[in-house]
Amino acid sequence: MDCEKAKIIAQKWIDLWNNDTVDKYLTQYREDIVLVSSVALRLFPDSNGRITDKKVLKEYWELVRIKFPNFKFIMTDLTCYENKILIFYSTTDVTTKAIAILTVDEDGMI
Repeated sequence: MDCEKAKIIAQKWIDLWNNDTVDKYLTQYREDIVLVSSVALRLFPDSNGRITDKKVLKEYWELVRIKFPNFKFIMTDLTCYENKILIFYSTTDVTTKAIAILTVDEDGMI
């Protein structure tokens, strides 16, 4: 994957989170998704911070939106290699800085 394609996927990832429903956000993810997150560990302690079921992932993101209603992303940097996209981002209030590592298949699905 070239970095231009990675930028498009990353911007879509940001835009769908900021502007759409959780259902629409989920459309960019494959059914066999694996999400590892410290926030998931706090909100779903039994998950050990690892979510592998798309239905549970939907519940998790819906809870994130309820608990953090102003949790909008701003991409600050991006890098890519092989089939990985590293998105460096902060929240709009700049209180949270994070990195998302997306593994993308040949169809552009995460």
